[in-house]
Amino acid sequence: MTVFRLLPLSLALSTALCASVQAQSLVEMYESARAFDAAYQSAKSQFDANLAKADQARAGTLPTVNLTANANQSSFYNSALNPTDRDFSNRTMGVTALQPLYRPANWLTFEQGKKQSLLAQAVLRTAEQDLIVRVSQAYFDVLASQDSLTFVVAQKAAVAEQLASAKRNFEVGTSTITDTREAQARYDLVIAQQIAADNDLRVKKIALDQLTGKAEAKPKPLKLPLVLPPLSANTVTTWVARSEEILPAIQQALLNLDVAKLETQKAEAGHKPTLDLSGSFSGTQNVSGSTTPNVGNH
Repeated sequence: MTVFRLLPLSLALSTALCASVQAQSLVEMYESARAFDAAYQSAKSQFDANLAKADQARAGTLPTVNLTANANQSSFYNSALNPTDRDFSNRTMGVTALQPLYRPANWLTFEQGKKQSLLAQAVLRTAEQDLIVRVSQAYFDVLASQDSLTFVVAQKAAVAEQLASAKRNFEVGTSTITDTREAQARYDLVIAQQIAADNDLRVKKIALDQLTGKAEAKPKPLKLPLVLPPLSANTVTTWVARSEEILPAIQQALLNLDVAKLETQKAEAGHKPTLDLSGSFSGTQNVSGSTTPNVGNH
């Protein structure tokens, strides 16, 4: 008996949990869109590629080391009075190191790489802000469409009551047929508005699903009463000055200007001399002697 008494309570709790899981917050929608949206993923891949280019630009200022190795094997046969048949092995190994000391073009390329890395971060922030705007717009479009549909449904119930009242008044003779037909027209208009609101809600849900990559996405409604935090700055001048410092679009323009200036300096440095520090070491090992006869110098 206890099991059957607890069963309805368990079903009610599971239903409530499922309903809460289905509804998703704006942050959850944004995280889903980050993993699915093609425009953001393209910006993220371009960001990774630009970081790799920055590392490539840095490579021009680092030392390079080359290691070479060679192995040869030969056979020697002497058909003189004492015929001999011998095998000889020759092994050669060498190491060469080069460290740039003064290469203006390489250092300017390295500086360009650092600027391009910051530029890639600004571009990625722009993509993130654009995604936030698109997800927020789609999220609140669905909520607004739901509110519109709820309002039309409530209006439909009121108009239906007015239509029923008009029909009753006509039957008892207290109103004319014109009043009944006007009430019917208002009811038909509300039905059309309900169909339009329902179709609009379907379209807005599809747009949100395509953006987040989720089927039947269900945004959470806003908590009432809604209280927005106060703005930290009250003057337009403060906002303009702050946007000049942190706005990604302005940062991109400034960084592009720096990259162009470095490109000009790199072209001007083309006639300058370069200085490198290089060193090499090589060794040869002859196994089982050599086919070259020994010649003594006196």
